[in-house]
Amino acid sequence: MVRFTALLVTLLLAMGGGAQAKPTSFVIKSVHVDQAGIWREKSDGDEAKETCARFHLGDKAATRWFAKAKEVTEHAWREELDWTQCFATGTLTTTDGKTYSWDLDRSGRGQVKISDTVSAYLAGPELPFAQ
Repeated sequence: MVRFTALLVTLLLAMGGGAQAKPTSFVIKSVHVDQAGIWREKSDGDEAKETCARFHLGDKAATRWFAKAKEVTEHAWREELDWTQCFATGTLTTTDGKTYSWDLDRSGRGQVKISDTVSAYLAGPELPFAQ
């Protein structure tokens, strides 16, 4: 189990009643990949579904990615970052014992899903196809 002592992700958790979001920090204790090599339809995409099958991401590589990733705005994540059709999904556990789901595409664009309506948006290094 890998444990980070540095702050890795700052999240904006929505407070009830339409109040402003409150920044909340957490430290990632462990990262687990549930599935990699998933292909997502993209209207202007040209990446073959078969090519995505070569995208393998293990727990150690995902943990390293999260250690290098930086939080970005939702606008930057949606409008400014490149993304590919190949992605992986998984969960991470924080030092306070909470578990969150995440997804990460091969281009290095990821998100941690805090709830059905709140996510932390991340940008990090590109992930290569498995050799």
